[in-house]
Amino acid sequence: MVASAMAVEVCSYRISLRGTPVGTHVLRTEHRGQITQLEGRLMLQGGLGQLTTTQVSRVQRRHHVSLGFREDTERRGENRVYDVVFDVTQGLVRASRGSGDEASVPYIRPYRDPLGLLNELRSLAPSDEPLRIPMLGKDVTVLYLGTTELDTALGKRRAHAYRLHPGNAYVYVEVDEPHAILQMSQRVEGQPLDALLVKVAQEDAMPVRESDRPRQGKRRRRRRRRR
Repeated sequence: MVASAMAVEVCSYRISLRGTPVGTHVLRTEHRGQITQLEGRLMLQGGLGQLTTTQVSRVQRRHHVSLGFREDTERRGENRVYDVVFDVTQGLVRASRGSGDEASVPYIRPYRDPLGLLNELRSLAPSDEPLRIPMLGKDVTVLYLGTTELDTALGKRRAHAYRLHPGNAYVYVEVDEPHAILQMSQRVEGQPLDALLVKVAQEDAMPVRESDRPRQGKRRRRRRRRR
């Protein structure tokens, strides 16, 4: 059915530090023609402090090249915004961290963003050859470690294991379709931090973000119809 093909996949994760729950992460994925839209919402509390981070990404569905990426972070009443536009037509990557703090660099490589990178891992074919993925700042090298079996909230699942460098993060992608990410693990200040999949669902549409709403004080001009 058309409705199910256009549905938004919603993967919910439990974040734990040394086995103690410290937050949640919800990853939404929607395919629209040749474009994939992604949204990741991370909410932390407890040992890692209290913050909410929302990341939004638009990537080319087939080649996983990033078209745009935005990150909003809320911590102790302080809001930070990081916005990147990958402008292929102008040959520029433009980044901003608020009014007056903007920079641009030449668009010379098919860059990925953090959410686009995770989405690309879901479509990889296992290979013994390291995969180098171009990112802004530092490239990420992906190493395939083989297949393992995980005990998840959804039961036992076979997964392809990948190690990402730098950072030494581990990502486990389910062998069977739709190749959901079952677990993400890394060490933070020497302590194990894990994101474990606990639920997979569907929604009709992506949520409307505050940044998408019309700003107050700005009125849209209405075109007058000719009589």
